[in-house]
Amino acid sequence: MSVEPWSRRPRHCDSRTVIVNGDRHVGYLTHGPVGAGRETGRMPPRRVRLTPAGWVALGVAGVLVVGLVVVAVVRLTGSPDCTVQAHGRTVDLHQAEAERAATAVASVVRRGEGVAAARAAVAATLSTSRGDTQVVADALTGRAAAALSCRHGGSSTPESDRLDPNGLTGRAEAVRQDVLTAFGPLPLGGFAPGGVHSGHMPGSAHYEGRAVDVFFRPMNPSNRQRGWALAQYLVARAARLSIDTVIFDARIWTARRADEGWRGYHVDPAGKSPDVVRVLDHRDHVHVDVAD
Repeated sequence: MSVEPWSRRPRHCDSRTVIVNGDRHVGYLTHGPVGAGRETGRMPPRRVRLTPAGWVALGVAGVLVVGLVVVAVVRLTGSPDCTVQAHGRTVDLHQAEAERAATAVASVVRRGEGVAAARAAVAATLSTSRGDTQVVADALTGRAAAALSCRHGGSSTPESDRLDPNGLTGRAEAVRQDVLTAFGPLPLGGFAPGGVHSGHMPGSAHYEGRAVDVFFRPMNPSNRQRGWALAQYLVARAARLSIDTVIFDARIWTARRADEGWRGYHVDPAGKSPDVVRVLDHRDHVHVDVAD
């Protein structure tokens, strides 16, 4: 290699010879304000070699990065938490969005305000187009029946079977209070102090204190709409309230088969009067039960 002539070396510097891999290199050690204690000559780059443990660590880091990317893609492209279908449109919502919209519209229903107020409440809650806002509002006001469905509900954690003074489990009591808070006073049934022991189908959750009925009588278009407003509100909050089942107007939603949305629900009419069949089909009341 060529050596820089002494006349071209920087002032206030000493030369230093360094042996690297058998080659001689000259650098300069500066003094004073010019850069005390630093080499101004450049050393050739050294090659970095990973040990076996280093390669393992690098491989693990690569796997973690790939895993995070896969999770992000699945979240972005996977099934939505909730879906609203009405008027030929489909609106996908996150669970939190469905809950916020349901709570906002329930307040509108409670005050007896119209669809315009409901759409305004949804618009203030969600960042959706005008058409999507209408779809969500119509579902949560009951104008569009069986339109909103969510994929989460129930619970994998058991709760105590002990009944409270109303004859309900803790989760069922939470649902009762939530409904009254959201919609105001409503006629409720299907529970009693000490529990109920008759008046329901065999195996009913009512006998375990896990179910509440909310009545919308007499059966007419107005009460049917109000019933659907409550039924879809409950589905929107099923994950938060550990709800297993919602039944209304001959339709059923269950957490166990939530991917199927609302399904038909009909009892065997043999030997039953039309009025009894309508009651058993839950035409006049919303049934909700919680995980045990």
